[in-house]
Amino acid sequence: MSDPNQPQQPGPTSPGPPPPQPPYGQQPPQYGPPQYGAPQYPPPGQPPYGGAPQYPQQPGYPPPGQPYGSPPPPAYPYASWWSRVGAYLLDRIVVPLPGYLLAGLGAFIAFKDSSSVTTTYSGDYYYDSDTELTNVNGVGVAIMVAGILLALALLVWNMVFRQGNTGQTLGKKWLSISVVREADGRPLGPGMALVRWLLLWILGDLCFLNFLWPLWDPRHRCWHDMLVTSVVIKGAVTAPQ
Repeated sequence: MSDPNQPQQPGPTSPGPPPPQPPYGQQPPQYGPPQYGAPQYPPPGQPPYGGAPQYPQQPGYPPPGQPYGSPPPPAYPYASWWSRVGAYLLDRIVVPLPGYLLAGLGAFIAFKDSSSVTTTYSGDYYYDSDTELTNVNGVGVAIMVAGILLALALLVWNMVFRQGNTGQTLGKKWLSISVVREADGRPLGPGMALVRWLLLWILGDLCFLNFLWPLWDPRHRCWHDMLVTSVVIKGAVTAPQ
């Protein structure tokens, strides 16, 4: 039995409730005198207290909301099929016309006084003939060859160099259309313009459907346009800045 005059020793007490915790991301309240000079706001570039952390954009990844993969090609004011046909005829007939006329004049001079002699050989079991031109004017032949070379030079200059550097042949310039790279809207350059021209001749000779394909293609392209990734648009090419 304990002595009532003896002082009582404090017994074990149960722990009280834990102090309230601040929301996630917030700093606990500071007690005591304010700390002068201490930052009261998060450092620059950090999210506000309680906000979601921000991470820098990693290189090679698209911005938020943009799907992965290459961006779609830009939308152009595509040239009509009729304007393309008109430019083709102008470039094929009108531009090299001086060469055609010179070649025709040379052919007239070369063969206007010529005559043909046909020799026939026959026997019991065979029959053959040989035709030979006589009195052919050599000057006329030289003029005819010069005209052909002039027409070819005009075609190469127009289709390769002029179109490659400016996006327009003379026929396309007269009808206000241009051929450009689909990726960036710039001229093809002489090298790719030459490839496109050769493909136009090859595919056009193999199948006439190449020239009709722009009628139902959404970007009004022929097959040679698809192979070199070019499009024909309305207007002139904007000069690079």
